[in-house]
This record gives sequence, structure tokens and C-alpha cells, in this order.
Amino acid sequence: MYEYLTPKTLSDSDGPPRTWDARAMPQDRPFFFPLDRVFCLIGTDPTDYEVAHGLSAATVGPRSDGLVQIDNAYVPGAHRAYVHRSHSGRYGLVNSEEGYQNLRRFLFGDRKVEAALVGTHLPQRSDTTWQAEVRLSVRGLQIATHERTSAQWCPIQLQGAMAGAAEAPPDSTADGEACVPLVRTFLNSSLRAGGSDTMRYALHLRILSLHRRDGLLSFNDHLEQVADFDDILVIDVGADPAAPAISAGWNSEITGRISDYVPEGRTRADENPAPGVWVNHIELPATAAPMLGEDARIRLTVTPWD
Repeated sequence: MYEYLTPKTLSDSDGPPRTWDARAMPQDRPFFFPLDRVFCLIGTDPTDYEVAHGLSAATVGPRSDGLVQIDNAYVPGAHRAYVHRSHSGRYGLVNSEEGYQNLRRFLFGDRKVEAALVGTHLPQRSDTTWQAEVRLSVRGLQIATHERTSAQWCPIQLQGAMAGAAEAPPDSTADGEACVPLVRTFLNSSLRAGGSDTMRYALHLRILSLHRRDGLLSFNDHLEQVADFDDILVIDVGADPAAPAISAGWNSEITGRISDYVPEGRTRADENPAPGVWVNHIELPATAAPMLGEDARIRLTVTPWD
């Protein structure tokens, strides 16, 4: 792989250096695509991969799609989505609706939308590890376009007792606040459902704490499938590219059915003075403050995509 991915002028006859990463696409070399134009679809279900009578899935392990481990299934720095599918076969990534809908919006969409958890101040306890689970749903689709859950072996590691074991350390905002990216996806205004004036998607966010005793997980106070925080942020993005007109509200604060929800009078102000990038921070419900701190909020960013 090193010889295949590395030109002769850069190759090493003694083999790849210790620091070489087969997933990486160095941006200082002209023969690689820009990372912003690369999309990776990551499978998290090894159980449906039947190649070699299941031997491949058994060998690679649960944190995989049956053939490729989750940590090796993406290009660092590129766009990516996690879906609960196996590598191939009748339930695989290639023929999946999740893959089609993600790529359809990545290739032909006109909005890039991002959500991050910022300003968190988690309790610093040596016996506690904090994780976040996210699920992204787009109005009109019968599938979730992105899922990262503990049950699928790919939660987002938050700051806490085991922050050093996180997939990637949290970023920081311009003010030095902790910033944990939650999801990045793409929308297409021509695909908005029901002739609506907005593109609606929902971010399901769950925060969980795991307790340890003597180096092992402790289940003395555990409630299976119950999160410390569990809510859904419903976000509407305006179809007008010149004025996104974003609105957002938590499901716990919405009365009645979500399908009947009309966000009139809830348009959020753009906090970013620079043109072309829309930014706003959404306060978390009061129930999250004892865990995440009074300053914790969701940062939404919307930029044009073509």
C-alpha cells in the first residue's frame, strides 16, 4: 500500500516509515484530492457480513463493518457519516439507502451544516467517563443519515476521566472554550419535502456517564438504555441561499407533534459578521446544566456548498 499510494520520488526502499498512515491524504502533495471534497461512509454493523461464513466479521471484531475496522474506515480530516450497515452484501453499504442519500446531498447539495457541543464543563471525577450519542434524521427520509451510539461501538468521547482515550481531542473556540464536533452533513434545497420553505433535520443528542471501580465498569447504579440527558434539536434551514433564516427548538419544548411544528417567530440571529457563513448558539435545556455546565450549548454553522 505504501508503494501504491506514494510516488517513487517519495518512496522508501526500506518500507514505510513508522509514522506513515495509509488513511492520510497529505495536502502538501498535488496528487491528492482536497480533503473538503472527500466523503467517507463508515459501516458499524459486522453481524450482517457473511463472507467466509462469518469468519471475516469474527476476526475483525465488533468495532467494524465486518471487514474494515471503524478507526480505519475514513480519511482523517475528510467528511464522514456513520451508518449501521455491514461492508457489503444484501444489507451492505454499497446498496444502502443511507449511502445513496448521504452521497446525493454531498455531491449535489447546496448547504453544509455542522453542529458542535461547546462550553461544556463536565464534572471531573476519576471514576466517571462521559460519552455522547448522536443520530441525524432528515425530513422526508425513512432512514437515519448518521448514527454514533454506544450500542454500535462508535459513541463520541467527551472530556472526562478518560479524555486521553478519545477518538480525537476536543477542539477549542476562539474564546478558548471546549468544542466537541457532533455532526457535519449536507442538505439540498431542491429535495425539501412537501413543498416546504425550509429544509428540516433533527439532531438526537444523548449524554451518558459510565462509572468505573477498580479499573472496571461498575453497573451498581446502571439503568440500561437510559441516558443522563436525552433530547432532540429540531432545526429548520431556509431555502434562500442569500438568507438562511435558521430556526431551532428542542423537542422537549415543542408542544404537540413535530410534524405540526411551525417555527414562526423563532428565527435565530446570525452571530457571525462575515458573509457566507451563518453561526448561532442554541442553549441546552435546563436539565443539562448540572452535567454539562451553565455555558454548554450547541453551535450551529451553515455555509453554502457546491
